[in-house]
Amino acid sequence: MKKKLVAILLTAAMTVSLAACGNSSSNTAASTPAEEAAGAEEAAGDDAAAGTEAAAAEIDPNDPWAGWANIDTSEPVVINYLCVSDKPTNPDTDEMMVELNKILQEKVNATLELNYIGWTDYLANYNLTLASMDGSVDLVVTADDWLDAWQNVDRGAFMEIPDEMIQTYAPATWAQVDEFGDWDMCRYTDGQIYLIPEDNYRQWTNHGFIYRLDWAKEAGLEDGVHSWDDMTTYFQYCLDTFPDMIPWDVNGGSSVAECTGGYLASAGVESYPLIGISAGIVGYADNQVKCQYLEETDALVAYGNLMKSWAEMGVWRTDVLNNSTSDTRQAFKEGRGAVDQHHTETWTGLCSPGDPSNVFYQEDPDAEAGFFWFGEENDFLVNLSILHGAMALSSGSQNPERALMVYDLIRNDPECYRLFMYGIEGEQYNLVGDNLFERPEGYVDTEDKVDTAFWAGRNDTVGLRNAQLNWDTIDALYAEYDAVAVDNPYLQFIPVTDEISGTMSTLNEIVTNYTKLLTHGQFQGTAEDCVAEFQEQLRAAGVENVIANVQAQMDAFYGTAAAE
Repeated sequence: MKKKLVAILLTAAMTVSLAACGNSSSNTAASTPAEEAAGAEEAAGDDAAAGTEAAAAEIDPNDPWAGWANIDTSEPVVINYLCVSDKPTNPDTDEMMVELNKILQEKVNATLELNYIGWTDYLANYNLTLASMDGSVDLVVTADDWLDAWQNVDRGAFMEIPDEMIQTYAPATWAQVDEFGDWDMCRYTDGQIYLIPEDNYRQWTNHGFIYRLDWAKEAGLEDGVHSWDDMTTYFQYCLDTFPDMIPWDVNGGSSVAECTGGYLASAGVESYPLIGISAGIVGYADNQVKCQYLEETDALVAYGNLMKSWAEMGVWRTDVLNNSTSDTRQAFKEGRGAVDQHHTETWTGLCSPGDPSNVFYQEDPDAEAGFFWFGEENDFLVNLSILHGAMALSSGSQNPERALMVYDLIRNDPECYRLFMYGIEGEQYNLVGDNLFERPEGYVDTEDKVDTAFWAGRNDTVGLRNAQLNWDTIDALYAEYDAVAVDNPYLQFIPVTDEISGTMSTLNEIVTNYTKLLTHGQFQGTAEDCVAEFQEQLRAAGVENVIANVQAQMDAFYGTAAAE
């Protein structure tokens, strides 16, 4: 399909070029064939948009499923749901599904069955399962940035979902996504919808350092940590004040990609990830494809020097590269650690005294957890893709219409949604207020949790907030994010990687090896020498060929006018 798109783009470019030549030699008001074609296409697009708006307007927001009365659901069906997570070992998920299926059978005469792809080799096993297209899967939890959503569209593993099909069988979802104006982000290069976005759920997975805000204030940082230099001051205070503490007892090799990219963002590098492309090859402004590890030499050297100084200070173990047993999050929870490097969603738990697993609040009532997010110095933050969580239909599905009906209910019906997300009221959760829940007394997450890995339709409209969380503090940071965050302009660019995937694998190994040395300050010689060697290895492995390949595809996709 991508080859077809490129051909269409090239044809369009030639047509525009010919039309421009004709206009330069004549001032006639007569339309050219290209203009007539463009006008017809625009008119067709307007008609389609009008039809879509009319269909959305026909959906009653007070009873979006009224139209289902005319759908024949007399034959019972089983809908198979595929997700990525280890299968729960406790009985609670199965018990919840009994209750959920009573509702689904009553409403749409369907039974939902859960199928799990475990975390071990998850992507390979996930893609292998989808490739079979044998009818064993209907609904598929997917993602554009970590579960090969568009790649599986290209392979034919996901079914095209016509607009009218969604309007009929998932009317509540259609209306909400249409209201947000997000359907175009779900269309492939053929203009058809293949994915349903999780676009009504607020989450942030940008990384940074979670730290003790109360300790930062004691270190003289009254407003907390807001730069890498502040972090150095904070670490020095922790080392001086708690001589037996390893402030960041990190495992060797962990955090390297996030920290390296985070430092570059803080240094002023504004780049955007490209779907399916790795090894530091990203999109810069004006449709430029670059490898940031080649482009940002000065920032990488400064990063290496800073990390070397942290190593010499004693921020982590001297044998950090051989350390594989530390748990920085647990150490932070217990007050034994000064930082945990992870994303905002993790911080929302750690900043909440109401979470009983956060022992440090019990030991120190004045404790606080702050968050220094990468890119904060320059207010550079990229919004999460609305397809970071998405639902698709397997091309092998025997009951796609009923599958959409089931999906519409578990996404939008409050009773179905809360069962699927939280479990059985009174057993997994209790309501406290209109939109808050708390866990019952005696609830133990590892023993009592319901796990459906529903990262494909979480919905703030019908969802509940965990009463344990510190929402005033969380909402304040979310508001800060909302004020500065920008969209990734390259989310609809899906490069073909067949010719470069092998080279990227080699490049990824090089990136891992050298960013590990830089991040933990474990390189020999100077940071300049390490970065130069890093770049030399990348070039020798073919990074410039990969850049050229992706750049050519980007030029074809957007056209030269987009880069001007």
